[in-house]
Amino acid sequence: MLVADSAGVVRGGKQLVNNVNLKLNRGELVGLIGPNGAGKSTLLNALAGLITLDQGDVTLNGTSIRRIPVAKRSRQLAWVAQSGPVNWPLTVERIVTLGRRPHMGAWQKLTDDDTRAIDAAITATDCDALRQQDATTLSGGERTRMLLARALATEPKVLLADEPVAALDLKHQLQTMNVLRNFSAQDRCCLVVLHDLSLAARYCDRLYLMQQGSMVADGAAAEVLSADNLRKVYGVEAEPADGELPGGWRMA
Repeated sequence: MLVADSAGVVRGGKQLVNNVNLKLNRGELVGLIGPNGAGKSTLLNALAGLITLDQGDVTLNGTSIRRIPVAKRSRQLAWVAQSGPVNWPLTVERIVTLGRRPHMGAWQKLTDDDTRAIDAAITATDCDALRQQDATTLSGGERTRMLLARALATEPKVLLADEPVAALDLKHQLQTMNVLRNFSAQDRCCLVVLHDLSLAARYCDRLYLMQQGSMVADGAAAEVLSADNLRKVYGVEAEPADGELPGGWRMA
C-alpha cells in the first residue's frame, strides 16, 4: 500500500535519510526501530508527504505521493506525530472530531457515519472519560491517546505513528498496541516507531532497523533483533533466552 523507493532526505548538508527502501502491505503492523537520531521521524514525515524527498520516491497504492492532492491523501493516510502539541483550549471530543475534516465539505454538519467513527476512536483509545476535558490540561499520555483517536477517526487506510506509546503507562501501552494491531488487521496497514523492543517483537509482523539514516536490517523480529544487530546498532550485548529472541540486554 505504501512504498519508499531509494528515499533520501538531506537537510543542512546532512543526509538524514539515505537510500531507504520500505514496503507496507495490507494487513500488516510494521515496526520501525533504531537508536535516537537514526532518522526514523524524518522518514515518517517523508512517507506522509510532509517533507520533500531529495532522492527517490514514495508511492501510495502505486501513485507517487507528490501527485496525490492533499485532500485525497488526507483521507487515505493519517499521521500521529511524536509529542504533538495542542495549542487551543478545545475539548478532547472536538479535537478528535477534527479527524473527520478530510471527509467533510465546508460548513457541513456531522453525519451518522462521522459520529460513529468519532465515538469508535474515542472508545478504542480509552478517552471516554476525557471527552469534555480541555485538551490543554491533559497529561502527556492523555494527549497522545487523544491525538491517536483523532487519526483513527479519519478511518485511513494507512496509519503512521511516531512513538505513540512513549508517554503511556503500561496498561495504555498494551492497549495502544492492540488498537494498532486491530487497525492493521482490517485490510489496512500501520507503520509504528518504537523504542520498546519487547513490544516491537510481540506485536509487529515485521521490523525495519535504522541506523544513521540507513536501513540496516528488515524482516521478522527474530532476524532483526539478533545479537549481532543489537551489538552493532545499539551497542549492547543480548542476554540469552529460552526462545528465539534475547531475554535482556547489557552494555557491550
